[in-house]
Amino acid sequence: MTANAFELSAAERIQLAPSGVLKVAVAVGPAASAVWCVCDQNTGQVRGVTVSLAKEIAHRTRLPLELVEFSSSGDIVTNADVGSWTLSFVPVDHQRRSVLGVGPNYYLGVSTFLARRDRFQSVEDVDKEGVRAAGVAGTATLRSAEKALKYAHIDAYNTLDEAVTKFKNGELDAIALGKESILSMLPGLEGCHAVEGHFHEAGTAIVVPKSNEHALVAAVRMMRAMKADGAVRAAFDQNQMSHADVAPGP
Repeated sequence: MTANAFELSAAERIQLAPSGVLKVAVAVGPAASAVWCVCDQNTGQVRGVTVSLAKEIAHRTRLPLELVEFSSSGDIVTNADVGSWTLSFVPVDHQRRSVLGVGPNYYLGVSTFLARRDRFQSVEDVDKEGVRAAGVAGTATLRSAEKALKYAHIDAYNTLDEAVTKFKNGELDAIALGKESILSMLPGLEGCHAVEGHFHEAGTAIVVPKSNEHALVAAVRMMRAMKADGAVRAAFDQNQMSHADVAPGP
C-alpha cells in the first residue's frame, strides 16, 4: 500500500473518472442495508452505507462525485459494461465475478425471508407447496433462493418496491432479502419478521467494471485503507448499522 492509498495514478484516474467525475452506482429501494440505500423523504437525497463510502472516496481522491441510482444490485451489474458507472458496492457471487472486477469485502451478510410471524417461523416453513415467494430480479439473493426452495414457488420482480407492495396486499407470502434490509423495514410492517435461519451468505465488496484493471488496483487499495482506518466502521455507524461487523481480512 502506498503512503496515500487515495493518490491515484494517471491510469487509475482515467478509468475511475474518465469524464473527470467519479460515477458511483448505488441501489435505491425501501430498505436500508450494507448495499441498499433509501431516499430521504425530507431532502429527496439518497442516503446509506454505500453513499457514505462513495463520499469518503470522492473526498480523499479529490474527485467530484455523481451517484448513479439503480433499482437493485442486479441492475447495477447488468449495466456494468455500458459506461454509466465506474465504481460500486454489491454482494458478490461466482456469477458476478465473471463480469466485475472485485475488490475486498467490507461486509458479510446472510439472506433469509421476510414473512408474517403468525405463519412462518423458519426458512423451512417457507419452503412448502402453495407458498408464494418473491425476490428482486438479477440479485444473488434471488439466485440462491431459487436453488434453495424445492416446493415453494418464487417469482422475480424488477424492483423491491414492487415486491413489497404485493406482500403488503397479501399477494405474496414471503420475500427473499438480506437480513439487514428486512430488519430496516420491520417498523413499517406490523406482525412481520425475518424468519429463522438463512439460505444464502455472501460478501459485499467494492467493484468496478471487469475490464477496468487499473481502477480495480485503486479500489483494492482504497477499501483496504478504509477498513484499516475506521472509515467503513464509521459508514456503518452513521447509517444505523452499529451492530454490523466490518468484514475480516485486509
